[in-house]
Amino acid sequence: MMHGTIDVAQAAAEELEKARTSPHGRSARALLHDGHLRHTLLAILDGEVLGDHLKPPAATLHVLSGTFVVRSDGPDLRLDAGQLAVLPGPRHDVTAEGDSTGILTTLAD
Repeated sequence: MMHGTIDVAQAAAEELEKARTSPHGRSARALLHDGHLRHTLLAILDGEVLGDHLKPPAATLHVLSGTFVVRSDGPDLRLDAGQLAVLPGPRHDVTAEGDSTGILTTLAD
């Protein structure tokens, strides 16, 4: 378990800088975890895609900046800054519109 507080705005700015130097245009880091609960900070540059992947047993995305479009078998889910939603599954991909950051919260097995 990690303890303490995190300056989320500062951490998001740092991850965006890492994404800008990444050949894949994205970066992620664990912010907090407690047992099965995980909070991961994502930074994805405009137009970049986090490819098709399986959804964990439970997952939400809270968008801090920019926009994420989540595509699955159902209708696209568009999440703008300030929005929070349960991610669709069982598989999905994520595309950034504008340089985007968010906190992915998962409950893992």
